[in-house]
Amino acid sequence: MENTFNLGEKLKALRKRRDLTQEQLAETLGVSFQAVSKWETNAAYPDISLFPIIANFYGVTTDELLGVDISKAKEKVQAYIAEINSLHLRWKEDETIALCRKACLEFPGNLELMFNLAVQLRWFADGSPESYDEPIAICKKILEDCTDTELRTSVTVTLAGCYHGKDDKATALEFAEQLPPTGYSRQVVIGTYALKEGKEGLTYAQWLIQYFYEFLTTNVKVYADVDCWNPEQKIPFEDRIAIYEQLLQLQGIIYGENMCDQHFDAYEYNRVIAACYLLMKRYDETLDYLERAYVHAEKYAAYTDGDEYTSLMLRGITAEPHSRWSRSPFEDMLDRFTEQERYDPLRGEPRFIALLEKVKARAGA
Repeated sequence: MENTFNLGEKLKALRKRRDLTQEQLAETLGVSFQAVSKWETNAAYPDISLFPIIANFYGVTTDELLGVDISKAKEKVQAYIAEINSLHLRWKEDETIALCRKACLEFPGNLELMFNLAVQLRWFADGSPESYDEPIAICKKILEDCTDTELRTSVTVTLAGCYHGKDDKATALEFAEQLPPTGYSRQVVIGTYALKEGKEGLTYAQWLIQYFYEFLTTNVKVYADVDCWNPEQKIPFEDRIAIYEQLLQLQGIIYGENMCDQHFDAYEYNRVIAACYLLMKRYDETLDYLERAYVHAEKYAAYTDGDEYTSLMLRGITAEPHSRWSRSPFEDMLDRFTEQERYDPLRGEPRFIALLEKVKARAGA
């Protein structure tokens, strides 16, 4: 649709609404009345520095002065963000980033859209240090102009992640330490004081259970995962196994039998236990847990998007869709079985050979 906005007519209407002559307005603004006349006939436009002054004088926003429908602009921005999220969930890398760039061109300087571009660039970075340079530059630009506390916090988190991706942990830590401590977070305060009431309060409590469970399990992995590298980490394999067994028990308590998307994590927990037994050269136990991992991979593939948990704690909460993950556990398992030398001792084992064939079939190999 053709844009019919006429700046000259808008300026003239505002002047007449204040019952001013061109000469009176010119004197107020410190310009010639000929300049005002040219503005109102679209023969010339005010200097860009005058737009905020003119807007303030008439008691309107610069957006309104320039004919921008703010509510429609906000709706368009949110529509862009919704479409970006939809493409991201379907792992459409090129389309997602292209849409982010298009949105930023249409709404230059919109910090929310700039942040979405930075997030997607970081998410789909190819792992090379230079692939994080653009999202870092965007985030730093946002911090220069942004006064919104929540957005600044999200940008700072993203910067920490980008520098971690560049393997610059010192700078990542600098940004991480700028963030508020957990005890001052929105989630903790709302949950501690039960500030949400009724059904909303109950749903929020369930969400917090999941939130802090994910936080806990992430750090358990850092502490006990067989592939976690840390020169100070001298945890015996037996203790790692015991920790992951406890993690599986906790997962069962929170999510119950119908774990839906959580079967992906259960697959990983069993795979880690199997890796511990493998490094201990206890091959029967290794195969036991690899087979258990495969069962959870099958259960993960079998649940339907939109299914709800049935556990006592999370009953009625909808599980995450399959699109949350870029690849299936079968693909992950196949890569590990075929590329990691640690599995060499099993390659002649009939149980391993049978399992590998099933994994290949499910991974489409």
